[in-house]
Amino acid sequence: MVRPSLARIGAPRDGYATDRDAYWGSGFFIAPGWLLTCAHVVGKGGAAVCRGESAMSVSWQQRTAADAWADRTGSGSAVLVAPRPEPGQVPRDPWPFPDLALVRVTGAEDVPCLWLGDREAGPGTPVGLYGWSVQTGELGIRHAAGELAGCDARALLLAGSLPVGGLSGGPLLDLRYGSVAGVIKGRRKEEGVAVPVTALYELLDLREGARVVRDVLRAHDLHHLGRLDDAGPAPAWQPDWTAVQRSLPGHAPAASGITAELRTRLYGHLAQLPPPAGPGEVVHLVEDVKEQVRGERLRSLLLRRVRTWREGAGLLSGLRTLEPGGGGTLVDLDAVLLYAAKVLRKTARERAGEVAPERLRAFSDWIAAQAAGHRNWAVGEAVRSLLEGIGTAEDHRPAPGTGRWPAEAGGGQPDPAGGHGRRRAETPSPTGLAHPQVPAQQGGPLPDAPVERQDAPTALPAPRAPEWRRLPVPALVPSSATRTDVLVKVGAPMYDGRYPWSVQLIYDGQDVTPVAADDRGVRAEELAGVLREPLALALSQGDHGEHLAAIEVFLPRRLFDLPVDEWQLLPGPAGGTDDAGADAGPGSEGFPYATDGMDAMDDMDDMDDAFVDERAMPLGMRRTVVVRDVRRNSRPPSPEWRRRWKGAQRGPLAHEPLHGRPPGAGAADGGPGEGHPPGARAGGRYPYYGVLSAMGDASVPVYCGPVGSGEGLAAMKDALMAGHSVVLWRRDRHDHDECRDFHRQATGLLELAGHADGLSGPVRDLRIRLSDPDTARAQGLRGKLAVLVDPPDRPPYAAEAMRPPPLAAPGG
Repeated sequence: MVRPSLARIGAPRDGYATDRDAYWGSGFFIAPGWLLTCAHVVGKGGAAVCRGESAMSVSWQQRTAADAWADRTGSGSAVLVAPRPEPGQVPRDPWPFPDLALVRVTGAEDVPCLWLGDREAGPGTPVGLYGWSVQTGELGIRHAAGELAGCDARALLLAGSLPVGGLSGGPLLDLRYGSVAGVIKGRRKEEGVAVPVTALYELLDLREGARVVRDVLRAHDLHHLGRLDDAGPAPAWQPDWTAVQRSLPGHAPAASGITAELRTRLYGHLAQLPPPAGPGEVVHLVEDVKEQVRGERLRSLLLRRVRTWREGAGLLSGLRTLEPGGGGTLVDLDAVLLYAAKVLRKTARERAGEVAPERLRAFSDWIAAQAAGHRNWAVGEAVRSLLEGIGTAEDHRPAPGTGRWPAEAGGGQPDPAGGHGRRRAETPSPTGLAHPQVPAQQGGPLPDAPVERQDAPTALPAPRAPEWRRLPVPALVPSSATRTDVLVKVGAPMYDGRYPWSVQLIYDGQDVTPVAADDRGVRAEELAGVLREPLALALSQGDHGEHLAAIEVFLPRRLFDLPVDEWQLLPGPAGGTDDAGADAGPGSEGFPYATDGMDAMDDMDDMDDAFVDERAMPLGMRRTVVVRDVRRNSRPPSPEWRRRWKGAQRGPLAHEPLHGRPPGAGAADGGPGEGHPPGARAGGRYPYYGVLSAMGDASVPVYCGPVGSGEGLAAMKDALMAGHSVVLWRRDRHDHDECRDFHRQATGLLELAGHADGLSGPVRDLRIRLSDPDTARAQGLRGKLAVLVDPPDRPPYAAEAMRPPPLAAPGG
């Protein structure tokens, strides 16, 4: 099965015998005319080959009707090499991850392709290693068996038979499912190393080459669907993977209710839909479906970096209900059918113009046919409801007065309880979904209909047909409003001035999934650069539908002025800096990707690229970005804190100076105190606590200046002690005469917001207007606005201690 898809890669043929060709390594076909291999294999041809400017020789074998192997050769050109060395740069050894390359091969459009796995395999998985080798002194195909021993960072570790020279770039097959689990990379002293197949999906994040990867993955799924639909049986010397996978243990009824045929057809349909907008689109659909079929939301503690619809379906493989003591009923087929219907419904509602109507109809008809033959009537009813109005799904309603699907007409046994449909038995389910068991349909199953599951509970006395309609039907979108936000925690500084940090996802204010963390920490000035990639990953998971994930930043008080709202997800001059003032314009540090002396017309394309990608914008211009106090959240909320949060939620919000002095009496932060003689300031250990405690519960303290030191730091400490949960301040330094304008705009903002939940829109709008110098000058706007919104009614997720690792003993 593997041999016809396996290729050897080398220098262009020069007329010598095959075994004398300059041999670089192995590769394998994953779509018609497309070869996957390692970047370091292609790199052996030099920089020109890596850039696709020079060709390489690709050879493979084809089995003939006479049961012989015939060599075929084509010319290959590298289309995508990841990572590709910069011009003049010598590639590192070993080549950095992901170490993958896609090669376009002429004359290989009819070569059969291997089946790509849709999720990463785990330790203990039996695997096969395939490739061309010269280990014995003669070039030939090597096949060995091993197992996955574990992982190390981004690598899969191999035990048993290890890779040898020449196997690099060859496929690593999961022998349970008959799917590619990885690409063989090389070996260390005692273990082999492979690149997981999921690294191929990571290439969809590249700004250059993502379209190629998507086209190849689409061609892969359509290739296998086409092989399945080919008329007549495949020749004995060229079987297709779907047929072989039927007999593999991973597709046994006890392991999965999803047959190889159903999966192949599903992925073929999904491949013809527009891709998801981001990982969050897929992950949230998967979690919603799991909640429906299980009856309980149990968020995964693992971050799911899925980028395609097919990967989402893969996450539902082997899904079981939650039952005490483990085990549980296998519900992966229920989940996959609901997932497919939700993906189709989402596409039809939001992106129908990007896919041909006949494809939507074909997918709808196929899903409806699966639901019609499915044993769980409640799931079938939910699927039908999701498909209403899409294509011809209405044709799949139960026939009036019969309680039967059209596909059952003329078949089925009489219901002994008096109905005329097939017998259905309701079995109690811990999920809230009834699982009526449907016997196999007489007269043969529907095309590609799911087989009866072997783990189905025994039938109980069947209800009458009219009672079926009382079975609980899953909500169409039970958790579509699920809110996923991002928590960033920066801990207290350690002995060497470094700040530990962590990034987490929080679902509906309750469940947390870790994304990344560093207990050793970094300097304060390094936080913007270090947190950029984890933030981008977390936000891609949190964004879904119309929801943009908010960012809550837990900080020590001395870092409250950290300009998180100005950080960017793409590197640029403005990312993580605080020097870009309100008067910054094109060519200044506040303008992403601007360069001194650039000609606007000549570089219009570059400007367009910068602004089309929203990640180039400051975070606070798109999202809610608020500060929270890391120390206060490490303890149970005080009564004052709870009371004032209720007041802020109820509103109306009222402006009050943070230090309690009238805003018109003078300037703040380094100038004459407002309401005090020059140089005077309140005394005592809690200089502002009394005034802040006397404020109303809906009062919002406002400060015209930074709060990381001096008077601002002392006033902010007292505000938190007094229980205030909403505070506004200006985190940049400024001329003293600007404070009157700042307080005026803060008053307008609070009046517009009304209550704490209404702050997000006005704050974002103000930050957008402040970012434009002309608008800021015309409207008298001032300053870099920072906002503390610190509710006490959410569990203190940032309360866990973050300590440095113990120092190593001498010589240890």
